[in-house]
Amino acid sequence: MEIRLTTEQYEVLIKLIYLGQVVIDTARESERDFEEYDALASYIYSYAPHFGFKRLVDFDEAEGVYYPSEALEKMMFEIFSTFAATTFFNQLASELADRDLLREYGQERINQMNLKEIEEKRNVLIDKYLREFAENGVQNLIIDRIS
Repeated sequence: MEIRLTTEQYEVLIKLIYLGQVVIDTARESERDFEEYDALASYIYSYAPHFGFKRLVDFDEAEGVYYPSEALEKMMFEIFSTFAATTFFNQLASELADRDLLREYGQERINQMNLKEIEEKRNVLIDKYLREFAENGVQNLIIDRIS
């Protein structure tokens, strides 16, 4: 099979691969093996000079692999930073909503609720936290104690 890409499509592809690799890098400490991802990324990056993007990749001669250059990393910093912040605040809002739901109703009452009712109550709490984070970040977040 052959895939043909325009220069613009190739640029988008290496940016997508970079973002995917950043996500994979956060899971590297797990027992999963990511060699197949790394190999494919290196293969795609190897075409960068052909498409006029040599500055976006570097080559490690000792390892024989292509990897993102600092220029590509800088290019993608804003997108990844936005993703990381959004993910952080969404996850935090979700965790706090679950905590508050449990505190307000207790596990026994929650077990008696139907899924729609739980989700409605949970979503109200999530929205409340997301509005707070959008306005103030973590400025008003207080931890009573650290154990």
